[in-house]
Amino acid sequence: MDQSPVAVATKWFEAYSAGNFEEMKSLAAEGYTFQDPAFGKLEGERALGMYKMFTSTRDKTEAVWNVHEVKPAESDSQRAIVRFEAIYKFNGRPVTNQITSSILVVDGKVKEQVDTFDVAKWAAQSLGPKEGKH
Repeated sequence: MDQSPVAVATKWFEAYSAGNFEEMKSLAAEGYTFQDPAFGKLEGERALGMYKMFTSTRDKTEAVWNVHEVKPAESDSQRAIVRFEAIYKFNGRPVTNQITSSILVVDGKVKEQVDTFDVAKWAAQSLGPKEGKH
């Protein structure tokens, strides 16, 4: 099995897109951490719990995750950079978020994920007025 950062990050996002939390859990390293502007830094079970919530509520939220690119990080041979789009409903509001994720892979497992996105655009969509309401 290819354990390169690109291969592991690709498998991670394939499992995420399929809503397969158990596969994601099997790909996560002990002490896995997640960080983004909305959730802050989550560690271990809290980080994985976020993905369990996302994958288990995807029918309700109509969530779709489209991966556009997975490539090696230029500055770190243990990282992959993933560009993807998250489309979902948050409290009935449609959200389309363009995200760049830096995935650290250690011994064939995802050790760290740091997501960045346009916070102002995300907040306007997720926290602004509902569609059709002005």
